[in-house]
Amino acid sequence: MANVILSAKSGSDWTDNELTGFNIQVNTVDAATFFNTAQLPAPLVPPMILTNEKRPEGSITKPARLFFQYMKDAVTGEESLVDDFAAFLLGMFEYDEPDRVIHQRKEVSFVMCGTVVAAKPDVCVMTESQYLLLVQEDKVRHFYLFNSLS
Repeated sequence: MANVILSAKSGSDWTDNELTGFNIQVNTVDAATFFNTAQLPAPLVPPMILTNEKRPEGSITKPARLFFQYMKDAVTGEESLVDDFAAFLLGMFEYDEPDRVIHQRKEVSFVMCGTVVAAKPDVCVMTESQYLLLVQEDKVRHFYLFNSLS
């Protein structure tokens, strides 16, 4: 890929060449590999979320009610509803701790190919001074997660 000329441009204009040129890879791995541990901690979510595909009948907790509603809304594919669900999940799994915040469509700026560029990721997790996680839906293929939490 030595012949690829990299330039600052909108992510919606990227091709596979830019992903390769910027060394962005999508890898499918199991949970133990992703989290770099054989023993995962107990889930932080209500068990009913892990054992039901749809909202169960009867009274449920607010976090469970919101989870099932956001998930039902996101299934429609409407981008803003998918973003709402992604942001809710990040909050539910406490990505906003410690001293982090979850934003949707926040304008961020950074240096790309020596040029300062602006972007509006669908969802981002950040501290006061650092972007930790950017979530951007690829309108054609799938979600890309740009993660610097490690």
